[in-house]
Amino acid sequence: GDVKCPGLKLPCVPHIGHYNDGMDYKLARTLGVVRFMREPHGKIPSSGFDMLMRRDNVHDIEVYLALYDMQDLRDWAITSRRPYVVNLLYHPWLFPRLAYRAEDSANVEVAIFENVGAYPVTDSPQGVGKTFRSFEQRVWVKDKVYMCMGPDAAQLRIDRHRLICTFWSLCVPEGEERAIVTRHVLLNESRTHITREVSAACADVGDASVASVLRHLQKLLTAVQSATNRLSKLMGRCEGAFDGVPYQGNDQPMALWDEQLALLDRSVNDGSRPEDGAPLLSEMIRRRVYEDMGRQRKGKFPADDDETIELGHRAFMTPDGAADAERAQAIHRVIIE
Repeated sequence: GDVKCPGLKLPCVPHIGHYNDGMDYKLARTLGVVRFMREPHGKIPSSGFDMLMRRDNVHDIEVYLALYDMQDLRDWAITSRRPYVVNLLYHPWLFPRLAYRAEDSANVEVAIFENVGAYPVTDSPQGVGKTFRSFEQRVWVKDKVYMCMGPDAAQLRIDRHRLICTFWSLCVPEGEERAIVTRHVLLNESRTHITREVSAACADVGDASVASVLRHLQKLLTAVQSATNRLSKLMGRCEGAFDGVPYQGNDQPMALWDEQLALLDRSVNDGSRPEDGAPLLSEMIRRRVYEDMGRQRKGKFPADDDETIELGHRAFMTPDGAADAERAQAIHRVIIE
């Protein structure tokens, strides 16, 4: 991922961003990208591979793993009261030699699969789904100097409250023999001490040799694993408390729940985040637990839905709204997801 498109000044890999009404693309920070050179086909889950095989013209398949820090983009979307819907951008990969002030466009077919916390936008013609849909990818020049990417296409919805969201995407340019397959890993929150380590593990890779990129990636995945383990431990204590197992003498499960979640944010309450910005890790976990309880009461529902979260919130917080065992189960389901 070290080749850059000269005109866009971006690495020639898939990016994630928000079209922002064509004003100024808001891009997620790409933390690291690795291209699998050895037996790339073997890395693709079968559901995606089968879709590709139906495209007879495709002979050259590039396979990537890309990690993104979504914190600023998510903050911006939530602060500006927009739905957390982002665009998949293939422009730098499609037009790797595009010069500054040059324009180009291509039609591509895009689909996502094996998605967790990233949802198809099926009710809009510009939304990405689980089967191929066609989109335009265009670069144009505004006021003779600004390089613009558009249109507002290839959209997908991201869960606001999941720490890590993942999905695979396929992109096949019309009339070409190549395709790109990417596993996208999105880190939604990188402000609290647990998640900051993940982001820090992504400080610039020194040289772009395969060995150093893999070392870098290993460090990153270890940081993700350690963050996940710490969260599981903390959640396990809360689950135990609601199941009647006191932790360090604290036999008040609600008090323990608040105390343990407060520990997550202690490094952030220094005024460095916007008041109405995106929820921090503790709030994300809280809302996922509420959503789980709301789901148990509501039946069919879209994921990350405010009404479901509110319903579960009331049940969780009202002393006789639910049995403690039910609260324990909701916490448990959120840990193992």
